[in-house]
Amino acid sequence: MRRRCDDPLPLATGARAPFPGVPMSEALSDPIFAVLLDSPPPPVDTAAAEALLRELWGIEGRAESLACERDANFRVTTDAGPGYVLKVANPAEARATTAFQVEALRWLEGRTPALPVPRMVATRTGDFLAPLTLDDGRNSTVRLLSWVPGTPVARTGGAGRLAAQIGTLAAQLGAGLAGFRHPASGHEILWDIRHLPRLMPLLASLPAGALRDQLQAEIDHFAAAVAPRLPALRWQVVHNDLNHHNIVIDPQAPERIAGVLDFGDMVRTPRAVDVAVAASYLTHLEDDPLAPVARMVTAYAAVTPLDAAEVELLRDLIVARLVASITITEWRAARYPENAEYILRNNRGARAGMAGFAALPREVVTAALRTAAEEGVR
Repeated sequence: MRRRCDDPLPLATGARAPFPGVPMSEALSDPIFAVLLDSPPPPVDTAAAEALLRELWGIEGRAESLACERDANFRVTTDAGPGYVLKVANPAEARATTAFQVEALRWLEGRTPALPVPRMVATRTGDFLAPLTLDDGRNSTVRLLSWVPGTPVARTGGAGRLAAQIGTLAAQLGAGLAGFRHPASGHEILWDIRHLPRLMPLLASLPAGALRDQLQAEIDHFAAAVAPRLPALRWQVVHNDLNHHNIVIDPQAPERIAGVLDFGDMVRTPRAVDVAVAASYLTHLEDDPLAPVARMVTAYAAVTPLDAAEVELLRDLIVARLVASITITEWRAARYPENAEYILRNNRGARAGMAGFAALPREVVTAALRTAAEEGVR
């Protein structure tokens, strides 16, 4: 299976406390966690997915279930073309949020048609988002996207060589979304790192020790020195999840990025957050953690120059994403120990990246990133 969501299991199953000794009601009272815990995925199987395809789109195809933490997603293959992705939304997701994702992809198709992103496919009645009543009585929506062919960069081991391309792609995608507006763009999601201080309750899922202390120190620093400066940055809708599972290459031309997947974490947030997210997945790839990050930042700045305020916070935003990755996955692994190996698949890289950055003085990292950004505009 090529495309996966972030977690193999629904976070809503059962009422298990997220970590031993901490009642769920006390640890996770923040509403930002609610949608992850309270709503199981839609009960839709492959036969039902194929029936929806016939009824709403007039398409005969074969559906294959894709693992996903909250939604019911299916790869659809047909006798012609690369196929589709059918997505049945979690009923807990506000319809406005789903519509936001739909409209963003339609915006990109109209404004930047050359970008290799999924395309929305209209139903026979011309709708891009159709209401759906599930067998359990809950209300949901269903939509169809084009399948983006390719091999995830995470499977190739070549992400470091693609660092500059990732920077260019991130900037082009950001530029394409820059003018997009939607009422639901400011929705709150756990993976928007401007909310990092709200992850503090999850640290209880880690054993006491140096790592937990380091994570807490970075969260404290973010709350005191970074969060107050975020409102002054340039804000826009961003992809917010350019990890190496969401970037695919052409198997026949592995040196070329062929597409971007998974727009489910899109949000309006500081533009520099998107740069930091993409950079965070490069930090563990080479002996010098700054080298691939610098290549990415230079390429990004060549398309979209970064201003001084963004560069000054970039180191802390990169580390914030690493902190979030470690903290959230450790929490999920404690909640589902039988699936810890899969849930923690990116955890080792995040730990290595954080260790590499922690070994360097903050001012040294910022100076290197400033130089990289300046190189991009020369």
